Amino acid sequence: MRLLPPLFLSILTTACTVPDGDIRWKPELLNTGDYVTVDQSRSGRIHHVYSGRQGNNYVINSYRGATPTGTPAFTTLLDRNGNYLIWERADGYQVRYEPHDCTRKLGKCRYTEIRPNDERIRWTRITTATETGFKYVETDRNGERKVSGEISIDERGFAGSGQVSGHFGAQTFTLVEQHY
Repeated sequence: MRLLPPLFLSILTTACTVPDGDIRWKPELLNTGDYVTVDQSRSGRIHHVYSGRQGNNYVINSYRGATPTGTPAFTTLLDRNGNYLIWERADGYQVRYEPHDCTRKLGKCRYTEIRPNDERIRWTRITTATETGFKYVETDRNGERKVSGEISIDERGFAGSGQVSGHFGAQTFTLVEQHY
């Protein structure tokens, strides 16, 4: 089963035209503490806060509720393009991605999701740029569609409003506000 929370982070900001199919997340344009707030149709309000660098990678802490304070519900380690490397819940449950989860890689991309019990799940993701962001389809090793969605992104590459659907059901995301 594909975890849904990583999709939340895929959904971080506002719609605007994406120049020349550039769907890259742009951490070089962010300051520590910048964040976006998104309402999720199934899980309520969440705030994704840029928390700075960890080596060559970047950290996003995600908080549920009215404000981006307290203990993060989950933390995500991203590469410079916005692809997931590690996703970890507050209780320590961690998922790793090799080489990454292909979130911001245009075209066909394969990756492996590694769960805490060392279970390895292979995915293929096909991502295409749209006028306002990107859309994608993920299939399992048998080629069966498991997840698809369409996400809007802003000039910083943060995702905002959009929708995803798959074996877990459907969910919409609505950008509430940005704090840059």
